[in-house]
Amino acid sequence: MGALVLAAAALTGGTLTQAAQAKASTTAVVVDSLSLSAAPDGQLKATARVHATKTIKVQALAVAARSANGGVYDFPGATAPTLTTSPTSYTSGSRTFPTGTYTYFVSYKLHGDWYRLSPVNSFTSGASSTPLPTATPTATASASGSTSTPTASPTPTPTASSATANAPLGIPGTWRNVFSDEFSGTALDGSKWNPNWLGCSGCTTPPVNSAEESAYAPSQVSVSGGYLHLKAIQQPTTVNGKTYPYVSGLVESNGKAQFTYGAFESRIYTPASGTQIANWPAFWTDGQNWPTDGEMDVMEGLGGSACYHFHSSSGGPGGCASGSYTGWHTYGAEWKQGSVTFYYDGKQVGQITSGITSAPMYLILNNAISSIHGGPTQVPADMMVDYVRVWQH
Repeated sequence: MGALVLAAAALTGGTLTQAAQAKASTTAVVVDSLSLSAAPDGQLKATARVHATKTIKVQALAVAARSANGGVYDFPGATAPTLTTSPTSYTSGSRTFPTGTYTYFVSYKLHGDWYRLSPVNSFTSGASSTPLPTATPTATASASGSTSTPTASPTPTPTASSATANAPLGIPGTWRNVFSDEFSGTALDGSKWNPNWLGCSGCTTPPVNSAEESAYAPSQVSVSGGYLHLKAIQQPTTVNGKTYPYVSGLVESNGKAQFTYGAFESRIYTPASGTQIANWPAFWTDGQNWPTDGEMDVMEGLGGSACYHFHSSSGGPGGCASGSYTGWHTYGAEWKQGSVTFYYDGKQVGQITSGITSAPMYLILNNAISSIHGGPTQVPADMMVDYVRVWQH
């Protein structure tokens, strides 16, 4: 990928949520500086310094980016800090950008609403290189939706969780959305999900396979703050005469939503142990007859890495993406006749062209624990899911 050009001019800011939905508050979050840096491989990283007018715990702090046509290209690695009157530094994860012009800005989530902060700056990817200046803030946005410097009226803007669902991140083609859960309510949507592994309503079930060390209980599944929470705790639990040292959360859509072919995507927070993914979290699909109908592992944390596979009667080829994938990342896969291509944060990380099945598969997200296959065991641990979406042509 080519180098980039950064424009120093700040654009008009505004709240990331609709003004009518903004929570009443006198707390303001202020951006002291915002800058980009480029690695030799062309990946970009955002760094921001922010402070608040009083101590406040935000649900998420991130740097968002938008393409000229409104496409979402947010920097990975959101955090959830306690902000004080002293500046806090935040550095995002790295990612690549297709050739084009983008705007970027700091955003934060508070009481379930997202807010965009000024300045909103721009850069161009794929052009000749120029120095990357640090932006000078021009205004601040508060949770009440006001700004310290008068600007244009606030404009509703997609957030990382409510971004336009008309196209998967980085996957080319024309798509129509056929399934979406943004987890914006206060309880799991029972029309879309079951809160255990193929069990009766309200039941605690055994794990998916013998390598797992946690049973699955609906008590470990919840929806709040705009996220699905799949929690893992140390709590000896006996199911069908066998005792497991842990209990954790899983949701699956068997009998409620299944698909043959399409683009599958989820934005997920994976707990960390250092730079490794903790436990054995996964976003995957499965058919009714394993392995004949297939199993597509869009992402599973194997040995601390983010990995992908496609299992069938022919075997289970796959691989792992390089780098650390702890914290927030977007995981996607395009499944079509004869191939599955995997995309992490909008970048292709692998492709499988053997053993691809065509039977319908349902969706699964789980926070498993396995000392055999998973990363370092860490409990309590909360695997959070921002959204799950499926598109087809």
